[in-house]
Amino acid sequence: MKSLLILATALLTSSAAFCGDTLSSKINKATVFLSGAQVFRQTSSIPIKKGVNEVVIKDVSPYVTQQQLQATAVGNFLILDVQMQTEYVPPKNFERVIVPVKTQKEITRLEDSVLFLTFELERINEKLNNLASEKSMIKQSQLIKSGGLSDTLPEFKEIVKFYRAQLDDINELIVSWKKKQHKTSLRDKKHKSRLQELKTYAQNTQQPNEPAKTRYHVVVTTYSEYATSGKIKVNYFITNAGWIPAYDLRANSTSEPINITYKAHVYQNSGEDWDNVQLVLSTYDRTYSATKPTAGVWRLDYTVNKPVAISNRGSSNELYYSQNMASPVQAQSEMRKMKESGKYKDVNMTYVPGSSLSTISQNFSNVEFEVKLPYSIKADGSQKLMVVMNEKVEANFFHYMLPRMNKYGFLQAKIGDWENLSLLPGKANIYFQQTIVGSTMINPAVMSDTMELTLGRDQGIVSKRKKISEEERKVGLSKRILKEYTFEIEVRNNTRSSVDLTLEDLIPITANEDIKIKMVEGNGAYLNDTNGMLTWKLKLKPNGKQIIRFTYSIEHEKNKPVS
Repeated sequence: MKSLLILATALLTSSAAFCGDTLSSKINKATVFLSGAQVFRQTSSIPIKKGVNEVVIKDVSPYVTQQQLQATAVGNFLILDVQMQTEYVPPKNFERVIVPVKTQKEITRLEDSVLFLTFELERINEKLNNLASEKSMIKQSQLIKSGGLSDTLPEFKEIVKFYRAQLDDINELIVSWKKKQHKTSLRDKKHKSRLQELKTYAQNTQQPNEPAKTRYHVVVTTYSEYATSGKIKVNYFITNAGWIPAYDLRANSTSEPINITYKAHVYQNSGEDWDNVQLVLSTYDRTYSATKPTAGVWRLDYTVNKPVAISNRGSSNELYYSQNMASPVQAQSEMRKMKESGKYKDVNMTYVPGSSLSTISQNFSNVEFEVKLPYSIKADGSQKLMVVMNEKVEANFFHYMLPRMNKYGFLQAKIGDWENLSLLPGKANIYFQQTIVGSTMINPAVMSDTMELTLGRDQGIVSKRKKISEEERKVGLSKRILKEYTFEIEVRNNTRSSVDLTLEDLIPITANEDIKIKMVEGNGAYLNDTNGMLTWKLKLKPNGKQIIRFTYSIEHEKNKPVS
């Protein structure tokens, strides 16, 4: 009895919550962020009664929370409150429905037929097995195997005639029974299919047509001093939506700008389909905190890296120098200079292990892209591809070549002022002359002022690298030797246009002071002492070639090979 009273009370409460006018609304706009979306709904023009009233906007997303819900009045009335409400919808046709008598009789008849056909198929299979055994016995007969060696020719002919007649009869019977087996199998399959249909129908008839579900509504409380009309706009934020940026970079020739196509993969799984919705894509990240930041206090002090054993009579300045100088001699020298300048003071140091002196972060500016055409996106999480914008940017084209690794040149493009494009991290497909040549990742957070792209291999720019000479000689009267290596690079431009070529090669470097590496002849190359990279800037004429030679030397102990 107590349970029934609780259930009745809950049902009355649910009914009371939806005593206002029930309205339908349409999603007309959605602002999609990188993570999440702001959904905008609007009702048609509705009558607004005088005084305080409630209207119910039915069937919104089940993922809306009270804190993410807002409502706006369009007309001469006020909105006093807006609340999320849920409604339990019980299953329909829950009571048992009796299967019609005619259907039940047909089910019984089909069950009998299927049983009979099962026995019939079993009988046919036994017949076929017996005929197969009889045929095998005749073939294995000793009269046939003996070949008629002990019989006269007339007797042998009679034996052959007998066996031929018997085998012909058996084969005819096998074919006849296989025909019966095929027809019976078809009937059995047809009856079983019809029986399954009727049983499914009977089972569904006894179950609810629609299962129980929960509906989600927005209840808006309005107030007006007189009867009027107007519209109600509702917007809410959902987390299970977003968009992923992607790009197409297209170049048709080295004399034209590069076309950048800004694309977006939009998805949503909000529980409600978006039908012909106007979309706005925003680069704003709602995961960032909206709380006003504070700078705090920046405390600067000596850094203590690693404690060392010192005399207790030493000051904190002595502690600092003993820990941070390369040697005790250097530490004493630095302290003496401090004393002479009058800057030597005993300072009590404060150090908090693991503390950070500052935090530097960089956020992208908030940019919104209004998609011109409305889109329909199903609430199934699948991605909808759309083009956001197309931009043409100027680029400087050049060729790059590293002959020690690859004999062909690679077409490169440098794009400046890319910051004005409002790019986000994402994958970019690269096309040259309508052919995809590769892909890259665009990440503005780690890119320099110039974006450099590889547009693929150019087989019209080829090179040949070979070693010209290797000489070895003794250095004076010492036990050291000097080796000189000379390499030649031949570069050819087999195209009909001039090209700017960046040519690179490599010489070894070492951290061992006993090994001396020297650039003897670089032929105008720039040498990077840090990594040993040689760089030439060349201008190749159409169908032209250029030869580059460079020489370097390595000096080391003769009995100590280097590698």
